Amino acid sequence: MGTADLKLGTVILPRSESPRAISRLTEFEWYHKIDSASDLVTPEIDDLLLKAQQTYQSIDDVIKGMGIPLEVGIMEILFKGTVIKKKDYEINEIEDMVEQLQKEAPSIIDKPAKLLGEAATAKVSIEEYKALKDTLEVIKKMKIDISGFGLMRHFFTNLFVINSADFDEINRSLEGITVYKYDLENKEKAAILVISDITDAEKVLKVLRSFNSNTFKIPEGFPQIPSEAYALAESKIKELETKQASIKKELGKITKKIRRDILSLHEKAQIAKDVLETLRKPGGTKNFAVIQGFIPKKMEAKFTESTKQWMSVVEDITDPKLKEEIPTLFDNKRFVRTFEVITKSQGIPKAGEPDPTPMIALMWPIFYGLMFADMGHGLLLMALGLLFKFKGQGELSKWGMLIAISGASAAIAGVAAGEAFGFHLDHMGPFEGLLEEGGALHSVSWIVGILSVAELTFDQVINILKVSLFIGIVHLVWAMTLRVIRLLKEGHKMVVFTEAIPNITLYGGIVVIMMCAIGSQYDVMNMYSKVHTEAVPWVTMFLGDWAEVWIITRISVIIVIASMVIMMVGGVMHAKKHPEDGADPASVIMEVLLGKTVESLAHTISYARLGIMLLVHAALLMTVNNAFSSLGGAESGGAMAMIIGGNLGIMMIEGLIVYIQSLRLHLYEFFTKWYVGGAQPFRQIRPELIYNQFIWKKK
Repeated sequence: MGTADLKLGTVILPRSESPRAISRLTEFEWYHKIDSASDLVTPEIDDLLLKAQQTYQSIDDVIKGMGIPLEVGIMEILFKGTVIKKKDYEINEIEDMVEQLQKEAPSIIDKPAKLLGEAATAKVSIEEYKALKDTLEVIKKMKIDISGFGLMRHFFTNLFVINSADFDEINRSLEGITVYKYDLENKEKAAILVISDITDAEKVLKVLRSFNSNTFKIPEGFPQIPSEAYALAESKIKELETKQASIKKELGKITKKIRRDILSLHEKAQIAKDVLETLRKPGGTKNFAVIQGFIPKKMEAKFTESTKQWMSVVEDITDPKLKEEIPTLFDNKRFVRTFEVITKSQGIPKAGEPDPTPMIALMWPIFYGLMFADMGHGLLLMALGLLFKFKGQGELSKWGMLIAISGASAAIAGVAAGEAFGFHLDHMGPFEGLLEEGGALHSVSWIVGILSVAELTFDQVINILKVSLFIGIVHLVWAMTLRVIRLLKEGHKMVVFTEAIPNITLYGGIVVIMMCAIGSQYDVMNMYSKVHTEAVPWVTMFLGDWAEVWIITRISVIIVIASMVIMMVGGVMHAKKHPEDGADPASVIMEVLLGKTVESLAHTISYARLGIMLLVHAALLMTVNNAFSSLGGAESGGAMAMIIGGNLGIMMIEGLIVYIQSLRLHLYEFFTKWYVGGAQPFRQIRPELIYNQFIWKKK
């Protein structure tokens, strides 16, 4: 588990046969193409790529125009139960695939494309008519024919629409020229009819342009009387809007009919386009192509079989430049694979760096389950996750599995807490008889309520917090240990022995002192005294009865002091050796004395949120259930609304908060201690398919 070992796979073949090689590599799938510096292109591939791009673009335009989402959304799955199953698609060569797409696409997209074109034309026409209507609206009261306006033989006559406030100034500027003013419905606008000698035409136009007013013209084909033109524009708009609504309705019917087919077609066209773009520039010479890429070591035999018709070589990666380009391919079991989405959010592990996904797969259910411990809520959350898993596509399906696992862990933890919807399991109808003596589940009844918070007593709260801190300590020590391993691999032995390992012992010593304080009933000042012979929580359990508070306190103090001294000495040595870092002995000592000690306490206490969230969850459910009882129980409609709404609200709010807290404990408490990440992911030559299942024909 973790990350896969990779090798270098090289294929050498005549350049003219490159399309066939692309087909075989697409069939092989697990091939991360190495970009070539060569500018040589393969005409056969470029011709295919152009066809694939054109087909893809035409399909994509229709999908966008029809507003079809590329994946089924969460709300559609929840409320409509929509699921689009994969279609089997037989394929042999990439050329055949492109040709088949070109033949298949018109039967699916031509009709909607035509309707979309008509809708676009109607939209443009409506906008033009509306603009004309808005202009005509201000002068439609004028019962005059303006078709003859303009330059005549001896006179200049024209109509202008101006701002009413500008009329007086325009009139003064056109002194000696006849100007008739017409008040319009829009009081801010006015129409003026200007009649002048032909020699004053330029002056009139210049003055009116200075007031942002040009001659008014009604388009050809329209009546030249404004009121009649306005009526025609209004009727055209209504006609086009009716047509637009009809087209929209027809497109809606077509969408339901072709949605699966067009999404399947779109995915195939995108695969063809992307694969050809990836492999369009193989290295090599004018006549021979050299295709290089990374392949998983365990698939070496399959790669050799897929490329056997050409010269293919699989070898270890020894080139220093290629070593720097090695991508990371996760290689986890199905259950662990679910949690890769969390690792990816922090960055892809570098070559040689441990993959944190298996650790997340172990700790995430513990964190989520403990904070959201309720069997009823957990089972409902698991059902929701499974719905997304089996009806969702792509990333939604992966997140659905994560939700389902989180819900299952909450249900299991709910059994340990003895709670279902806030009620005690051992008092619920179907379980009471099964758990009591003589019942079918009596042998495991001790598990029910082992972490009970039913009464929220002081002892219950302390026990929950102890469990939370213990889990946090394990999580943090694990992270610090991984940091030691990483530093050793990188060759930083001095840092390991003077900082990383002493940091672990310092942390361990401080944690044990905290446990001693709890064991001594918080008599911190005297817990080193021999009178404190109490057991140390967790420590005595592992070390035996001799591990009493007074002796463990003394040992822990010695370990803490020794760890701090080693870290100070190591830090001072590093500061002298690397003055460019800007550290000085005084700052190193203060960092160890205050920074490291406070950090150890703060990070540990941060895990108290595991127990606190459980207590909050229990308190909220207790409040809802008490309100349910006080309102009359199952016989009251208000009480039923209270308990159903309360549980749904708690599930939604608490479920999200618990997810955020689980994520925080990994990203900020665990990853920051040791993880670097930053590698590039392994890019399969063909991404995961959502709507198609490729079936490769055997020759």
